[in-house]
Amino acid sequence: MKQRIISSVIYFALLLCILLVDIPIVDTIIVLLISVIAMHEYNKAFKSIGYHPISLVSYIGCGFLFLMGDIVTYEDKMLIIRIALPALIILLFMYIILKKLKITVVDVALTVFSLLYIPFLFSFIKLILSMPNGRILIWFVLLGAFASDMMAYFIGCKFGKKKICPEISPKKTVEGSIAGIIGVIVSYIVLALIMNNFYDYSINIFLVAFMGLVTSIAGQFGDLSASSIKRYCGIKDFGTIMPGHGGILDRCDSILFVAPIVYMFLKLYLFM
Repeated sequence: MKQRIISSVIYFALLLCILLVDIPIVDTIIVLLISVIAMHEYNKAFKSIGYHPISLVSYIGCGFLFLMGDIVTYEDKMLIIRIALPALIILLFMYIILKKLKITVVDVALTVFSLLYIPFLFSFIKLILSMPNGRILIWFVLLGAFASDMMAYFIGCKFGKKKICPEISPKKTVEGSIAGIIGVIVSYIVLALIMNNFYDYSINIFLVAFMGLVTSIAGQFGDLSASSIKRYCGIKDFGTIMPGHGGILDRCDSILFVAPIVYMFLKLYLFM
């Protein structure tokens, strides 16, 4: 537990440094690097049980993060997507044939899923950072993931008795889950009050509380989804890059589900 706490403090300090550097291309590069590492962990997990996701395609797919934000216009993004998607499908099946079925349809499915699961979901972080006051708004993502994780972990360890999903994640408890939801709602309300008083927003506290409820539940499902992949692949952690936490996917599994939810709320409520 001590190692886990020390690792969390270092990780949080790095996040603060990233948040202070308000340069769009730096944001993109950081999210891209995180996505590539996460993709490596995903591919390695499935390769350990005999599958062959096409790594080159998945890494190139991470590069599409550069399309997010203001770097490329909306019209150009749509044009690239209309060209890239059919080209990807055709090339993947050509690859299967050229490899004489050493690569299967399942491997292609795992590759396509990886593009949706990792770079696509991570891209919402970049989209939020591209919004006005994005450096403040991104805290909805961070708190939605980490406040839930921390509260669920500490309360679950101390008071947790009823298992929530033992076949996927034996340590997760109902008590920890409820604590995680409360932690996110409270942290969201505090953040909204700060934004209303210091950043000229007029955010409805009840709406923010509802967003906290939804994002916390989504984040917990993100955690369980990653755990289900690990359970299927027969591994404990996706990697060892973060002592006490595992790999990037182990630490960011909640963020993958929280970021799109936060983006939708912000887009519909603040930036309609």
